[in-house]
Amino acid sequence: MKTRIISGVSGSLLVALMMILGQFFPIIYNFLIAFASFACVAEIFSAGGIAKDMRLLIPSALFAVIYPLLVSTPYWGIAVFLYPLLMFVIMLLFIETISFDKTAFALVTTAIITFSFSCFVTLCYRDIRHSLYYIMVAVAIPWVADAGAYFAGSMLGRHKLCPKISPKKTVEGALGGLLAGVLGAVIVSVIFQFFVFNRGEGVLYLHLALMAIIGGFVSIIGDLSFSAIKRGCHIKDYGSIIPGHGGILDRCDSLIFTAPFVLLFVEYFPILS
Repeated sequence: MKTRIISGVSGSLLVALMMILGQFFPIIYNFLIAFASFACVAEIFSAGGIAKDMRLLIPSALFAVIYPLLVSTPYWGIAVFLYPLLMFVIMLLFIETISFDKTAFALVTTAIITFSFSCFVTLCYRDIRHSLYYIMVAVAIPWVADAGAYFAGSMLGRHKLCPKISPKKTVEGALGGLLAGVLGAVIVSVIFQFFVFNRGEGVLYLHLALMAIIGGFVSIIGDLSFSAIKRGCHIKDYGSIIPGHGGILDRCDSLIFTAPFVLLFVEYFPILS
């Protein structure tokens, strides 16, 4: 547990530092997401046993890097058009050695990871002045919920949440995680409202709480979904780069559905007034 806590806190502080720098140089957000997308695509390709097939890996890795860099420009559509077209051209050219199953796995996982993570970039550029706040809240909801679920499940866990996919997760842990996610979002908002905002911005806490509760459920779905992929690939973790947590995808799987949800939510239910 000590290793897990130290690596988790260290990683969170590093990400927070990058986000703070991004407030002054927004392009940092693009590069940070491009790196995360590339790393997670590489990990899931390794899990699926197709990482050594350069015909699938190279175009997917390029898309994972290029799309986050272009998503804040008018040229993002070029990458969206060329990537799936190229993947199917490769499948047709090498139909005897590259099956549709492999192509579909590569295409779907790369697209989901890259599109979802890139929502953080879109979230930043929709309101640069408050970009750090939006990103901190969007990250705090799943990550604080995950930490809360871990401790609540360790102390109070009795009823299994989804034993066939993730045997250690419990209903009590999930509920504790949801409460922790709301608390994390509120704490971040209070800090920003009283110590960062300087133009009279107000946080709409009712909208924030609703977003945090639904976002917590969404993060659980993301976590369980990628746990199911791990189980289908017969692996325990996607990697070992983060001590106590596994790979980058193990740490970020709960963000994959949360990022687009937060972006969609704030479009219709603003959390700042």
